[in-house]
Amino acid sequence: MKLVIFALFLSFSSLAQSEVVYTKKLNHTVSGEKVYLESDVDITPKLMYGDNAMNRFLSRNFKYPKENVPVSEIICSFIVEIDGSISDIKVVNEVPEFYSKEALRVLDKFDEPWYPAVKNNVQVRCQYILPIKINRM
Repeated sequence: MKLVIFALFLSFSSLAQSEVVYTKKLNHTVSGEKVYLESDVDITPKLMYGDNAMNRFLSRNFKYPKENVPVSEIICSFIVEIDGSISDIKVVNEVPEFYSKEALRVLDKFDEPWYPAVKNNVQVRCQYILPIKINRM
C-alpha cells in the first residue's frame, strides 16, 4: 500500500502547476539536513497518540464544500522533523482547490507531536505520506 501511495506521489509531484504548497515556518531542530523516505528508515515516524488521534481530528475539523464534488481522497505529504513537528505540508494529488486549501488548513492546526523516524539509531527527518479519505455522508 505504501508503495502504491509513493508511486502516486512520484507521478503527481511532476504536476507543479496543480501542487499546492504550504510554507509554514516552524521551529525546527535541524535545518538543511537530509530528508529520508519512509522506505529508507529503520523506524518510521509515528504519532505519539496513535493514528486514531489523526482520524478523529480530521473528522472533526475538515469542512466539506456545499457543492458535491466527487473526490475520494486527498494525498498529503509533509516532513516529520526531529523535534516531532511537521513542516513542508503539500497536497500531491490533483483535487479541486477547495479540498487542497482545506487539507492544508486542517493539517496546519494539527499540533499533536510525532515520534521522529530513526535510521542507524539516529533520529532523522522523514517525508510522510498521509492519504485523507473523503467520506461525505
